[in-house]
This record gives sequence, structure tokens and C-alpha cells, in this order.
Amino acid sequence: MEITQTGDRYLYRSSLFSHLEKMESESWTDKTVYVTPTSITEDSATALLAGPAFVPLIRHLGKSENGYVIFRREANFEVVEPPLPIPMDAIMEGQDALLLEDIFLEPHTIAVLLLRLGRYAIAVLHGEELIATKTEGRYVKNRHKAGGSSQRRFERSRERLIRELYDKTCSVAQNLLEPHKTDITKIFLGGDKHILNGFRKRCKSIQIMEDKISSRLLSIDSPNQETLKTIHREIFKSRVRTFDLTVS
Repeated sequence: MEITQTGDRYLYRSSLFSHLEKMESESWTDKTVYVTPTSITEDSATALLAGPAFVPLIRHLGKSENGYVIFRREANFEVVEPPLPIPMDAIMEGQDALLLEDIFLEPHTIAVLLLRLGRYAIAVLHGEELIATKTEGRYVKNRHKAGGSSQRRFERSRERLIRELYDKTCSVAQNLLEPHKTDITKIFLGGDKHILNGFRKRCKSIQIMEDKISSRLLSIDSPNQETLKTIHREIFKSRVRTFDLTVS
């Protein structure tokens, strides 16, 4: 079986369901298969029961922290990876997006931490509504091009300022997230990947919640209040891919 990916994009909730409505009216769908993250890792019977083509496709897709919704179309397979976990395995005749809709209808509590050099923005959302936010900018010097002892002093100063940024962000995050800690379903990070990696290594309170951190990095410009106002549009995006399967 040869598997070829023919499309890959991210769609916000409203765009996703508009697309699915269009596909339902314009193309024939054999079945819809829901696969949970656990079923993917344990190689469950769902793929076997769905049909022989689903087994190699799911193996090709690999692990997922949220699972997959697979639509077997007339001409190809369409795979939706939602931003939050699929609660159960299911095999439905035709196109059936009801379980996918349920994921978005339930108002999850979500934490967001955005970080770039010199600035952070932290928020807690209930569904798409911001219920707690905190943003701040902290000066961090740009890299020094001069050499010698002057450069070493500069680098030590810069490293200290970065540590202070990490520690301040960690402290604020702990205070902001603590009242909602047991309710938080997911934590989304965004900003500079290198800075975020350093932060995660230093912040113990975030390490404790590591299992809730999404592997998807949110695409943002500046961590500020304006960004937080529309951050739900990044959080609730689903990855949508299409595949052709041919017998080799």
C-alpha cells in the first residue's frame, strides 16, 4: 500500500465545519472513523474493524496526543486532528462529525503561555472566554558583537536578565494557573521556541503539568493583551490532511 499526502492545513473551528458541510454535499463518504490517542499507541481493533486500508494509514500517521477523525471519501482519505482529545473510538457510516462537534461544544479550561525575549503573556480560558490574564515586558539586551572581557560581561548580564525573565514568568504563571489547576485540560505555548525550551527547563511549576502541554506551538507575533484577545482562534485550530492510498 502506497500512501501519498496531498494536503496539509490548519482550520479554525468555524472554517473546519464549513469545509465538512461542503464535503458532505459535494462528495460521497464511505465511513467516518474516530481513533483515540490510546488506541493509536496500543494498536487497537478499531482500524481492523474499519477496513484494511485504515491499518496502514493509521500506522503512517503515527502517534497523536489528541487522536484522529478519518473520513474515507470517494477519492481519498481526509484526516482531522483536533486541538483536544477524542474521547472514544467509533466507526460511523457516511460522514458523521457529531463526536467532533462535541469536542468543541464542551467548554474546556485551557491555559496559554506566550513568551519571547523580554515579554510574556499568560491567560486562562474557559471555552473561548478569557477568565484570567497577565502580560508584562522586561528589558533583555540584544547580543553583543564586540569581543574580549566586555563581551563576557555583557553575556553574563544578558544571561542574568533571561533567568530573571524565566523566574518572573514562572512565578506569574504559577499564581495565575493555581486556582484553575485541577480544571485545566491543556496548556498551549507560543512564541520563541528556544526561549520556551529554556523556560520549561527552569520552571518547576510548569514541569509538574508537563503532561498537559500541547506539542503544537502557537503561531504568534508579540505576547501582549491584544494577542490574547484573539488567541482562541489559534488554540481551536485543527490540522486537516488528505491522503491518497494506492495498491503498489
